[in-house]
Amino acid sequence: MTRQQGFTLLELLIASIIFALMAVMAYGGLTNVMDSSEISKSALLRLKQLQQTISILDRDLSQIVRRPIRDEYGNEQAALTTGSNVDNLIELTRGGQSSPPALLRSSLVRVAYRFDEDKLIRLRWPQLDRSPNMEAKQSILIDNLENVSIRFLDQNNEWQQQWPPLSASSAEPTTDAEGNPVAMPTVQPGAIEIILTLSDWGDIRRLYAIK
Repeated sequence: MTRQQGFTLLELLIASIIFALMAVMAYGGLTNVMDSSEISKSALLRLKQLQQTISILDRDLSQIVRRPIRDEYGNEQAALTTGSNVDNLIELTRGGQSSPPALLRSSLVRVAYRFDEDKLIRLRWPQLDRSPNMEAKQSILIDNLENVSIRFLDQNNEWQQQWPPLSASSAEPTTDAEGNPVAMPTVQPGAIEIILTLSDWGDIRRLYAIK
């Protein structure tokens, strides 16, 4: 008579422990892979957001045009200014807007940038010279910002925190000898530097030469 042999209780217990350890290790590895995948996905989305922001900044700040505008009150605003609206970092007229043949419109557009809480917001007006109650279209370019700073290089190769500089504004008359308003100066800076301070990636610095 042949005697049948099987696993003892101790052997089954050891095998169960080994399988349990292997399952825990496999789950831990899978969790690490999933976490790494989410981190990579978030980093790629953040990089895409930053690249799109830089691309828009490049287009706007490299195509500045010396064309003043009239605001909704009929007052003349310089082609490039930081003082027309206390909420805006910078406001400017730029060229290069595409115009399909069937749509008669100017290639110039008025845009502004605003730092609101942790977001960089771009404003775009439908026309250069504004009518009353005309509102700008706002779009959020990038979030999770700690700070945004802009400065301007003047004709003396000195950096200014606003444009036109206070010295230039005070030196230029706003009325002629008869008291009539005169056009605002169209002096442009030699360069513009913008620094985006991201909460996760630190400072992103861009420098634009103005023609």
